[in-house]
Amino acid sequence: MPRKTIHVPVAALLSGLMLSACGGVPEEGVAPAGAEAVGTRESAMCSLMSVTNLTVEGLDSYDHVAAGAGAWQVSPNTNSVYMEFWYDNETTPNTQRITGTWDPATGKTNGRWSYSRGNVSCGSHTVVIKAFPRNISSNGNEEICSTPWTITRSVYQDCGTPQLNWMYCSRYPTPPTSPTVRCDTSASGGAGGYTYWWRTNGGSWVQGQSHGSNFFNCPTSGYYTVATQYQVKAVDSAGRETAILTSPTFYCGQ
Repeated sequence: MPRKTIHVPVAALLSGLMLSACGGVPEEGVAPAGAEAVGTRESAMCSLMSVTNLTVEGLDSYDHVAAGAGAWQVSPNTNSVYMEFWYDNETTPNTQRITGTWDPATGKTNGRWSYSRGNVSCGSHTVVIKAFPRNISSNGNEEICSTPWTITRSVYQDCGTPQLNWMYCSRYPTPPTSPTVRCDTSASGGAGGYTYWWRTNGGSWVQGQSHGSNFFNCPTSGYYTVATQYQVKAVDSAGRETAILTSPTFYCGQ
């Protein structure tokens, strides 16, 4: 997979190095306006450049924000990284260009990265982290090589346990013209996207309507309707079930 050489002004290079020396935040964003996209050409220098280590610390989701951090190290002839963060099936990654600190003892450059993303929905998500070796030469050219160190992590946004808030059953229609009962309920919490399941007490579960309603024919014995109870549960999109709610004993009458 070819990569390219991007020319970066020396002023921008010096600014980035000053930020690194002072503990500044990483550069973030895509290539500058007017620059070619990464991936059009790669020089022979990339045979000497690599990411030698990439770590992830505490990548998780809380209050609908996925966030994490970590560290990276690159080989000699490399002084920075170009990073991509891919969330689920998004077609465009979050990108960062990060300059590190050179270690004279090893000849390698080390640095740290951080990532966050809001609006995380309930349930499990995948984040793919890619660190590409990057070097800024003394004449201001930027080289980003094609072979990344890649780590894949899962994050889970816990939205609590789903629950049913209430349940109400009555004759239907009103006034009643047939031995039919309508029951309604409403769920909250959990991962959302509820599926409602209903049954007469002791019967088989049947899937109800998506908005939390279901209709029952009154059970009969001979020519007479009999007293019964109705039950409901909900399952959220993460597969977690609510507790079962049971109606009071209900007598349809004729």
